[in-house]
Amino acid sequence: MENYHDNEQDILRRLKLGQQEAFSALYALYSDKLLYYVQRTTKSPYLAEDVVHDTFMKIWQHRDQIDLSKPFKPYIFIIAKRTLLDLLKRARHEAEIISEIKKYTLEEDHSTELLLAYNESNHLINEAIAQLSEQVRKTFTLCRIQGMSYKQAAETLSVTESTINKHMSKALQIVREHIARHTGKLISFFFICYWMFFLRQ
Repeated sequence: MENYHDNEQDILRRLKLGQQEAFSALYALYSDKLLYYVQRTTKSPYLAEDVVHDTFMKIWQHRDQIDLSKPFKPYIFIIAKRTLLDLLKRARHEAEIISEIKKYTLEEDHSTELLLAYNESNHLINEAIAQLSEQVRKTFTLCRIQGMSYKQAAETLSVTESTINKHMSKALQIVREHIARHTGKLISFFFICYWMFFLRQ
């Protein structure tokens, strides 16, 4: 058991130095355990794989935050749990949107027209996002698509919350202006886009 701990400590020390082989060794050490843990909850091997992949990406991105004086196993399992909860929250949010769209289409009986409008609105939003500078696009993605708070996004990007606020203001302005220029046949459906992307503080 002591040898195992020493070996893991060595892997973590090398990981903190940015060594790719240490990352691969850590993946080999924990990926199957995490996959089993996550799959017990999701019942989906594909979803579990996504969670495990995202978990290890977070470990790599924040490797400098690993505390060698503390056990690593609880740390990585906590990250996996939070990653899973975030993913489930986004999935639930998307399911609510789909449910709302279905209700609206049933009430108005314009399902084909609304579906086309919804697809076009998504296309316009993606076009607008592509126009953003790299840092502003990262901020928008974290806060509006991944559902992070400004504080969480600031920590992820290593900037201040005020910087995140400025980036979001700029991003929302560009996205809104781009959509506003193409609202001819989207007016009846625009409130859904607004709800999806602009009211998630």
